[in-house]
Amino acid sequence: MTYDLLIKGGHVLDPGQGLDGVLDIAITGGKIARIASDIPAQDAARVLEIRGASRRVVPGLIDLHTHVADGAITEGVGMGMCDADAIGVRSGVTTVADCGSVGVANLGVFPAHILPKAKTRVITMVNAGSYAHTMPGPADINTLDDINRDALQKAVEHNPGLIAGVKLRIVGPAFADKGEDIITKAKAAARDLDVPLMVHIGDFTAKDEASAARRGELTRFLLRTFEPGDILTHLCTPNSGRVLDPSGKPYPEVAEARANGVVLDSALGRGNFGIEIARRQADLGLYPDTISSDLTAMGQSFHSLLECMAKFMSIGYTLADVVKATTSSAARALSQQDELGAIAVGRDADLSIIDVAEGDFTFTDTTGQVFRGGYGLVPVYTLKAGEEFSPGWGTHPWGWLPASV
Repeated sequence: MTYDLLIKGGHVLDPGQGLDGVLDIAITGGKIARIASDIPAQDAARVLEIRGASRRVVPGLIDLHTHVADGAITEGVGMGMCDADAIGVRSGVTTVADCGSVGVANLGVFPAHILPKAKTRVITMVNAGSYAHTMPGPADINTLDDINRDALQKAVEHNPGLIAGVKLRIVGPAFADKGEDIITKAKAAARDLDVPLMVHIGDFTAKDEASAARRGELTRFLLRTFEPGDILTHLCTPNSGRVLDPSGKPYPEVAEARANGVVLDSALGRGNFGIEIARRQADLGLYPDTISSDLTAMGQSFHSLLECMAKFMSIGYTLADVVKATTSSAARALSQQDELGAIAVGRDADLSIIDVAEGDFTFTDTTGQVFRGGYGLVPVYTLKAGEEFSPGWGTHPWGWLPASV
């Protein structure tokens, strides 16, 4: 038997399946054909030899929260987006989920322009607000009328299979008085489409004590509103509306929601990761189900999904922990666990080959606090359905590793 490609001698790490050791992976027609120890090299048309004790072959990484509607908005107006492949296959990531970069008014940019050119698998969630991040200002929702359930249903009819979720951001002045109504309407819209609701917590615009308390109330209401499969994103935000009460304890609704099948996603971004919050949550056993980047064009200059993973390793998470959070757990959050997030015979050959670099690295959180970590993660090679990609130089001027001091 002749395989197209043989990944040979690599240390395979697939925590979702309990794989952790040296295995060969044979690929034919873009699919994984065999996984075994010491597959003969002569059985393959081409062999990729994996060398180095620090190198790992993991399932294709999945970034559950990104913004890749590049070109959907006028540059300089609204939130700048990333090129899907720059933060995808060129960054060691095979699948990205775009989380509400656009609303129904401009959702058509995805089937017309983004999806046809992307080598990275792109999963699309539509913003509950009709124009989403295209409008100037921090808020996506200014009135209840911004959520147009009829238009969302029409978008599904004209784009079958495109919308995988509805995204809502609890940000802006409208939530002070109408927060519960907005959350309820967004949830109803997601239920109309039979897709999950992903909600951004952490409102940087709520600065005073009363506004912060109000956002806390809304987070608790949100958690009670959620159904199995819904996603809370920005678990570790230091901003108003976080899941910890003023005394630093999780609201009781957090455990209840998690027990009910709600996904807790970290989504670091530039504005929603506090290292002290993350450490406190780890001490309490409140771990994110998934690790994602929330990359935007501006955020791309500061971090990548792999760096987000390394930040959690600085807290004490193991490599297996962070790989699981970006593979099998992320696939499950997207209801793609039967297709993505595992190295298995018959599946697409989605693989990320990474190096685990030991050192003394510096990171920075949203608040500007600098902290140290012992590991950096570097993309070496990416396979998406068997197609091979080399990483770009990196998100930083110095490359892929966080700055060393």
